[in-house]
Amino acid sequence: MIKKYRAGTFTEAFQRIKEELGPDAVILQQQELKHSKNPNEKVELTVSIGDIAEMPPPPQTPASRDTGKLATYNSKGLKPIEWRSMDDERALKLGGRPKDNDKLITCMEDILIEMKRLKEDFAATRNDFLEGVRIVRDRIPKEFNSIVTKLSKNGVPAQTVQDLLAEVMLLCHANSRDELSIKEQMKKVLTNRISIAPRPRLRKGRPLVQMFIGPAGSGKSGIISKLAGRATITGNPNVAIVTTDCYRMGALEQMEAFAAAADIGLERVYSPEEVPEVFERLRDKSLVLVDTAGRSLGNKEHEEEINAFHDAIRPDEMHLVLPLNMRDADLEKSAGVYGALKANRIIFTRQDESSEQGALLWLPLKFEIPLSYIGNGQGPDNIVSAEKEIIAEWMLR
Repeated sequence: MIKKYRAGTFTEAFQRIKEELGPDAVILQQQELKHSKNPNEKVELTVSIGDIAEMPPPPQTPASRDTGKLATYNSKGLKPIEWRSMDDERALKLGGRPKDNDKLITCMEDILIEMKRLKEDFAATRNDFLEGVRIVRDRIPKEFNSIVTKLSKNGVPAQTVQDLLAEVMLLCHANSRDELSIKEQMKKVLTNRISIAPRPRLRKGRPLVQMFIGPAGSGKSGIISKLAGRATITGNPNVAIVTTDCYRMGALEQMEAFAAAADIGLERVYSPEEVPEVFERLRDKSLVLVDTAGRSLGNKEHEEEINAFHDAIRPDEMHLVLPLNMRDADLEKSAGVYGALKANRIIFTRQDESSEQGALLWLPLKFEIPLSYIGNGQGPDNIVSAEKEIIAEWMLR
């Protein structure tokens, strides 16, 4: 199978190919599109995957439809086979032989020979490509060792490090490969790849509703407290908190204490059926933050509860809250479960406690869920909106 991919940069095209086709894809050709009408399509990559024998046959030309010619491949390229009569064609379909079967058999033999040759060529090209990847991995120029070490220690997957390094090596000219230049180029490459959600916008007529989900202990209540406090400090007193976490011991009392201290309205919702009445009381608010209970992964009852509340509330933003110091395998599992529950933003907490920052890059890309906020401390103001440049700097420390 052969496919063409167009994108704004080769990096974007490589990422799409890797996600859709996996490691077996072979890049046959890459070129810049200098006269593309679409400003977002500046490069084109031609890719092959799978056995060449599985390639679809070429479409019939208008001449084929008009004259009964069947377009096919032989050793000289595209060649039409002309049937002598409809009876011959019908006979072939029924297992018989047309009158000029020698000519047909010769053409089919040519096709098989050509397909075998192409298959061998593709196999050789793929082996060359894999060997090139091995050489790049084993023979990294020494001036890039420092940047590779930083990314690896920060938990960036090996394949991602290779992809980043390949792009930076192209951007860094041989006479400007000092440590500072390499770092600046890597920062630019990282900035282009980090996925950030658009900033929320308040509007007139109804509140902006942000809902927060995540595993137990991820820091949802703390994030909500910080966002509510930040909103009031920056001149938006029209904020309310809604909590559906009404049964976990101590959770409701903690949120009530914060709301009272910050003079912020707090509404309790015990079931999805209560949602319309509660939100009717909040229709004049500009921002509503919805807290949810956190339970262990794989709890089907909890997943059904989140879905029911989501369908009743219909939030503008569904934030998945995860601690950055969680193991990569657990982060991936959590993102898979909660991503299926309509999460469309990721918030990382405990950034200041994590020795690895790699998940800030790979997790949003893998699950196609952008970053919104990052918690970086225990204080009420220790929360920042996700910024590409800041995250790239963290990853290069």
